[in-house]
Amino acid sequence: MISRKLFLWGVSLGVLAWFFGSFLPTRDAIREEMPSVRVGEEACENGRAIINLSVANYLAVGENVQYVPDVPQRIVVVGSGEIETLLAFGAADRIIAAESWYPLEKFLRPEYRALAKDLPIVPYGQINLEYLISLQPDLLIAQQCMFTDKRFVSTAFWNRRGVITFVPWNTNDPAGRVHSQESVESEMRFLYGLGQILQEEGRAAQMIADVYRTMDEIRALSVRHPKQKALVIEFMGKEIASYDATRLAGDMVTRLGGEIPATAPMIDRETLITIDPDVLFVVCYGPEDAARVVSRIQSDRSLNSLKVVKTKRICPLLLEYVYSPEVRTGDALKIIGHALYPEEGISAPQGI
Repeated sequence: MISRKLFLWGVSLGVLAWFFGSFLPTRDAIREEMPSVRVGEEACENGRAIINLSVANYLAVGENVQYVPDVPQRIVVVGSGEIETLLAFGAADRIIAAESWYPLEKFLRPEYRALAKDLPIVPYGQINLEYLISLQPDLLIAQQCMFTDKRFVSTAFWNRRGVITFVPWNTNDPAGRVHSQESVESEMRFLYGLGQILQEEGRAAQMIADVYRTMDEIRALSVRHPKQKALVIEFMGKEIASYDATRLAGDMVTRLGGEIPATAPMIDRETLITIDPDVLFVVCYGPEDAARVVSRIQSDRSLNSLKVVKTKRICPLLLEYVYSPEVRTGDALKIIGHALYPEEGISAPQGI
């Protein structure tokens, strides 16, 4: 016979499921991507079921179901965007170590910069395996590239030690490792799951709703314009990485009414010339790098025939807007929408 406690717990889950299903504007799409709720004695005894990735050697090797009994109090986080996302969830006081790719006083949005002053910042690259073990975290948030023999080994290594791991889905190697389809839904899945872990489902729901509202508004504007063919590239030495529709950047372009051709993960100049996009997004790492990559295209005589060279529709785009943007997903959509449809006056932060 079902206990009263389990019955009430199940009713509560039903109410929460109804709330998310009613509140989010694209509930069917989200439900396909979101973690399922595991109902039963095991879930009741061990905590909330959170579905994420098992990662080893920079590769997602399968689904990772973890049970979170309580709100984590000792969080270690690696990644500038991941730090900002935790701040947006109000978890600053539970971070015991934070490693950022960029100086946070420049990276963070203005509303979070004051919080950065009190964070226990660890210099880039200094959280090694031994130090991380000594910190005794109960939650580790890091991108897939951190789970290698040289850094954090694997998610399983930590899970066996009672540490919850939470990894952004859209953090595959841009150079073309085997990966699943990246999508806006995967970013929302990260926000939803982190909201579950921190018991901040209301904040997560609002973040997700805002993203889909932005996407719907820009998509509605797109019908007034001819379909824009776009390409998202990143220079990697002498090679060119292409973020096509299988990547998050490409998914955002198509979701906003643009067209993005299917390509190999790495392309050459001939392919770029053949595609000849109406808009060319170039992934960069800051204002100086943005100026450098734009100049590189404009001064390359072999690319003089490109339409974007003549129309000046070469748009630098910071990596953090297309590589697991998390709480910046809405801003990323606005930046891309503004570049696709400049006549519409879409309000957007600078892409660099």
